Amino acid sequence: MTTFTARTKFATFVQHYGWWLIALFVFVMPFGKGFEGPLALMAIGGMVLLAKEGMSQVKSSNMRWALILFACIWVPILTALPDAVALEPTASTALAFLRFPFAVLFAVYALANPEHRTKLFTAIFIMFNIILADAVLQAITGKNIIGSPMIADRLSGLFYPKLTMGLWIAPFGAIYFEKVRQLSKTGRLGWAYWFLLAPYTAVVLLTGSRASWGIYAVSMIGFAIYLYFINPQRSIKKYLAIIVLLAIPMGLLLDHYPPFQKKIAATAGLFSGDYDKANAATSIRLPIWLVAIKMSKDHLINGVGPRGFRFAYPPYAEKDDFFLKLNPDAGPNHPHQIFLEVLVETGIIGVIGYFMFLGFLVRLTWQAIRARNHYAAPIGIAVFAAVMPINAGIAFYASILSAMTWWMLAIFFAVLAVDNKPKLAND
Repeated sequence: MTTFTARTKFATFVQHYGWWLIALFVFVMPFGKGFEGPLALMAIGGMVLLAKEGMSQVKSSNMRWALILFACIWVPILTALPDAVALEPTASTALAFLRFPFAVLFAVYALANPEHRTKLFTAIFIMFNIILADAVLQAITGKNIIGSPMIADRLSGLFYPKLTMGLWIAPFGAIYFEKVRQLSKTGRLGWAYWFLLAPYTAVVLLTGSRASWGIYAVSMIGFAIYLYFINPQRSIKKYLAIIVLLAIPMGLLLDHYPPFQKKIAATAGLFSGDYDKANAATSIRLPIWLVAIKMSKDHLINGVGPRGFRFAYPPYAEKDDFFLKLNPDAGPNHPHQIFLEVLVETGIIGVIGYFMFLGFLVRLTWQAIRARNHYAAPIGIAVFAAVMPINAGIAFYASILSAMTWWMLAIFFAVLAVDNKPKLAND
């Protein structure tokens, strides 16, 4: 049963088979910029749907919210254009973002059938099991299934030669474990699915990315809140079992894996009060953050423009700056901290839009939790974990994080309104 009737053959085709294209995103995401292909096709599909089907779904509540959240991010990018220190990357960012609302519209049609939502979650679950199995193989043998090695004691898995696996899989924790929760309710041995928490957690930790650890922690906290409110019985035993399954990998790694021990020891430098130790703990990011703060004071209203930080960096850096020694003409690609990136590149206007975006996202996710919407709630949690202010991983305006975020938001807005009222008992 669909929530609305398609009026053209193309829309009918999308409603029957479009979920495959959405699922394809996760199957190609380990391979360079392969994820841009499915996302581009979703956007093109959304444009065709708009041309053929008209404005009916654009006027729907879900699409209105999608456009509001999009405007919170995109309008500040436009206001940064007049003063952008590097007009071309800022303008290309503004143009690239335009594909996201069309991708959302495509997902609204493709996931109108509730059965396809279940199939999509299953596809995500399968692909992440492939990624996890490959990563565990690499951790045990030193090489993954296609022979790619670890990189300096850090897992790279199918994402080799890049060390981005942790940043990709950490936000998806809430989505993955929602599928685990659903499977745990099937059959006598369904509870055994919860053991998948252990390898997932271990792989995130073994990627060696502390930014990924933070994202994963927020994702799991959000998922715990979600579990608490959708479970009318609120079994303490279940929560204790989950905590143990999350704690076991960390305990084993702390006890037996020296690289992980060194990472934890280095992280302690954040609280030492010593600049050098704190700088080492942040992977030499303190100078970048100091430059970002100084730069923001001169571009407070509308920033230097998305993707312009690297070009504006040299005049604000110290003479002995580590990054300028590597490249005297440009600094790091971004400030390595989302709040600072938004502040520097889109100014106060961008900060206001960014926090409005987060506020609306949290509100809609909370409504989904209260409605026991088992599709939208975990995705909302995943998006928040990926773009939270303290995230120090991938650049906010860069193609990877923006594509991941808006792909998840496309699903989020497509499934935000459920077809049937949920059952409140034995949920």
